[in-house]
Amino acid sequence: MNRRPRNPRLDKLIDRAPRDGARVGIISTWDVENNAVRVLSAHLRAAGHHTVELYFKDWVSNHLAPATAEDLDALGRVIRREELNLVCISIRASAYAHQAEIITRYVQDELGIPVLWGGMHPTLKPEEAIGIADLSLSGEGELALTDLVNRLRDRDPELLGTQNVWFRTNEGDPDSIIRNTLRPLVKDLDSLEFRDYTTHDAKYFIFGGKYIQGDPMHGDPVFQMMGSRGCIYKCSYCYNSTYKKDIYPGQKWFRVRSPASMVEEIRAAQSHWDFKRIRFDDEVFNFQQSWLEDFCERFPREVGLPFEVFIEPKLVDEGRMTMLRDAGLSGVYMGIQSSERVTGHLYDRRVKNQNIVDIANLYHRLGIKPHFQLIFDDPVSTEGDKQSLFEMIAQFPHPYDLYLFSMTVFPGSELNKKLLANGLISQYDIDGQDNTRVFYQHRVNLSYPRPVEDTFYIALTQMLSKGFVPKPLLRALSKSTALKKHPWPLIQMANATNFLKMGGMASKMAFNGEMTRTLVRRWLSMDRIITT
Repeated sequence: MNRRPRNPRLDKLIDRAPRDGARVGIISTWDVENNAVRVLSAHLRAAGHHTVELYFKDWVSNHLAPATAEDLDALGRVIRREELNLVCISIRASAYAHQAEIITRYVQDELGIPVLWGGMHPTLKPEEAIGIADLSLSGEGELALTDLVNRLRDRDPELLGTQNVWFRTNEGDPDSIIRNTLRPLVKDLDSLEFRDYTTHDAKYFIFGGKYIQGDPMHGDPVFQMMGSRGCIYKCSYCYNSTYKKDIYPGQKWFRVRSPASMVEEIRAAQSHWDFKRIRFDDEVFNFQQSWLEDFCERFPREVGLPFEVFIEPKLVDEGRMTMLRDAGLSGVYMGIQSSERVTGHLYDRRVKNQNIVDIANLYHRLGIKPHFQLIFDDPVSTEGDKQSLFEMIAQFPHPYDLYLFSMTVFPGSELNKKLLANGLISQYDIDGQDNTRVFYQHRVNLSYPRPVEDTFYIALTQMLSKGFVPKPLLRALSKSTALKKHPWPLIQMANATNFLKMGGMASKMAFNGEMTRTLVRRWLSMDRIITT
């Protein structure tokens, strides 16, 4: 394939890529934890390429400040300083696409450097991505990006045939796009590089019109990592269902690392980072019995730190949870989402309310603290559904936390298709360029304008997690028709309980040395207090 692009930025990239390796920058948009950026960078560095991680701004609770001219100028200074010739942008959700476009236009027009988009959004909306970026990478990126940059270095004539990558070869001509196929999924996750936490000079945090050199996550008390990819379930709201069905049909989507590989990565990080606990951010923690036995024997012996996991209710049983508790499990994150009816019919997660109550009691009996996740602002919940959810949670024993999220509809998701087909949403309600509501209502905030009945039940429900608020009082308030129509007093009470609980949590974290600048920056906001 000897076609040469007529896109001047691609011409420049191909003609001037250094023989000793390309100089690549990978931008994480509003996310300093970004695992993808770290593992992509690790692969490029292992292949000998100068790679820079650029953490552009940070996620702040319900307030993602847009890119300013000062932020872009700071980004430009870093790109010039590092003499980059390719800039990649990781876009984890479609709501970030508009801001990614602003960054892209700046890099293209002011610096004359080609931009590659990768992540969830370019995978779900590749045509939209390649209409803005010079290159777009769909699906898993480690092997594809390394292959692309290797071919740039080697002046490979088959460069434009790199799998997973689309090229815009002629600006202004939508018919001049080269669309390459996807390579198969990585089967052996142990073969991938560990995320790079040892490199610090080639990492920058850009925030408030300035840049700070160094890894913005290094030194955090919590080490976050994943031991798997994909998910065994097909919840309608999740991008995993779309990937499994439409992007990689017929391939094994859920894959796991060996416990030995996970422990090795943790031990490597511990050699230069004194973190206090670990959170495994897998969609669902692997509960295969033989794997679990290996993990529970190996982890306490070789790591010996408390850890947290994400769990799906159908996987919970006392034997597994006891094994994990004895290995150091201190907390679990588990999605309840909504009432039994809504969760089953809208989200394709069929679990009985009583089963959830039984699981909450099991966690309490084993001394494991649960963090239950709920989704509000859906278009189908009736008053009966909201009351049912409230009554179910009212049976949970303390202590526990509630994480309340506002429903997000990802493009191409089964939830997207279901709601559109039934006329319950419009195209403008789908996460993307025209809908960035997730920026200011990701975690539920009681000041957000919504139907008064919804605000009433949200205020009531979130107070259930406060052990100092009597449940009989909340049950009595739930029957008040006056408050249901005029919930302002209830909102004030809910906000007051939030401040009390979060104040106690902050004091405990400060005492344990876990209160970091990142946490203060993200959560200390009196006008955007979230439910917890």
